[in-house]
Amino acid sequence: MSANRFLSWASAEIFYTLSVLVAVAFAILSSEISSALKLTASDLGLLSGVFFFTYAAGQLVLGILISRVSARLVLGFTGLLSAASTFLFSISEGFTSALIAWGMMGIGLSSTFVGVIYLLGRDYGKNFAFMSSLSQSLTNLFAAALAVISAFFPILVDFRRPFQVLTAMLIVSAVLVFLLVGGEVAATTTKTKPSLSQAFRVSIANKRFWAALVFYCGTFGTLLAFTNLWDIQFQMNFFSHTVQQSAVMNSMIPLGMTVGGLVAGAWAVKSGFALPARVFVLAVLVCFIIQLIVPLSAVATGALMFIAGCGFASSTLGLAALQENLPSYAAPPATSLTVTAAFIFGGLVQPLVGAAIGGPHRASELLDLVQSSNPDFGTYQRGLAWLVGSIACAAAASFFLGPSGSRAGNPGQS
Repeated sequence: MSANRFLSWASAEIFYTLSVLVAVAFAILSSEISSALKLTASDLGLLSGVFFFTYAAGQLVLGILISRVSARLVLGFTGLLSAASTFLFSISEGFTSALIAWGMMGIGLSSTFVGVIYLLGRDYGKNFAFMSSLSQSLTNLFAAALAVISAFFPILVDFRRPFQVLTAMLIVSAVLVFLLVGGEVAATTTKTKPSLSQAFRVSIANKRFWAALVFYCGTFGTLLAFTNLWDIQFQMNFFSHTVQQSAVMNSMIPLGMTVGGLVAGAWAVKSGFALPARVFVLAVLVCFIIQLIVPLSAVATGALMFIAGCGFASSTLGLAALQENLPSYAAPPATSLTVTAAFIFGGLVQPLVGAAIGGPHRASELLDLVQSSNPDFGTYQRGLAWLVGSIACAAAASFFLGPSGSRAGNPGQS
């Protein structure tokens, strides 16, 4: 049983890691993609927007479906869909085919994270906090490595070949999922599960569900907004850093999440998820307040980004709170709802930050705005203030996650 559940998780983890590498490759190769497909800045923003919308919607639907049908079938077929859409993108000759490919890709890849979380909740019980942190840490490590390597060794000069390689890897991943992901145990078959509406009613009535949702949105949602706006190009234009300096600074967040995830997960297994969640999210808050108050050197910024990354790794502890405080039949749909809410929250915060930096502009226009207006540190502070507020909300919610304990079995627990 132990070997089977490890192989089940490992095959889903490979799929999840590849989904992140697809997004990283798109970010790294955005200039080459624009040039090859003759895309404008708004076209490129629309590709990202369509992917974001289909990914967020797919997470909610597939995250619920995966606990009601079969994890093997959901992950396997979405793996094949991801491979097909990645290949379609690699042979695209214009905006329309690229847009269709990215819309399909958003749906295909949307099952990855919720799939891993579902399998861990089903198979690992008390070790959920550590294993979920480990899953995120491994993925962040590969993403950081690809970003740093591409900055110092520009080996990715054409977007088609990398995405075709990713296509082959996604096909292999889908085959592994079909072969290795285990089925439901008899006690949790669909026939014995309460209805989906009852699962949602139990979740919504539970105060700790709302605390976990706010905590996860304030950590993971803020992380999405921050990494999407303060990317390498932003650092180069705003602070005049070199591409190598910017790549190293930005890689500090996923590297910090790698280390912090393992520490937070191990700590949560020993003493429960509540205390490490509070300590780690407060560390993020302190780091962002420091950045809000004073301008820092590249070295100091990199150090703070690493510490903040460690703190952001606590986001999975919000999902651990769902596993602990909700009945087993309610945890998967509650997780899907929480993860989707975080993506929506991150998407809403980004234009607010963009407006604070440059007035009533769309987030997709932020780069052009920075290049043309050369804003000062005060402008940077106005944008960062929104993220500080988001993290502060997560810090407050961490005190309402509740003590860890055995998984709740009472549907009316609140």
